[in-house]
Amino acid sequence: MRLIKKNQDGKTFETSTPGFKILYRNKNSIAGDNAENPKELIYLITGIAEITVDNKIWKSKAPAEIKIPANTYHKIKALTNITFVLFEN
Repeated sequence: MRLIKKNQDGKTFETSTPGFKILYRNKNSIAGDNAENPKELIYLITGIAEITVDNKIWKSKAPAEIKIPANTYHKIKALTNITFVLFEN
């Protein structure tokens, strides 16, 4: 795995499998917050997050599966420190 991003929000690792990433996000950080995305499948591995997809908002506790259609507004707010796996198609 290769570290591709590290900042105050957390870390993002890229794997040798195309479209597969592992993300660590710190409490109160936000991931996504855009509508320019391929189809995404997210597995929340640890923690609790507030998920927004289009105009639907809900809390999700690990373990959880989150599906995001392509070109759809989405946001993941870490309510605790979280870890998730991201598959992009």
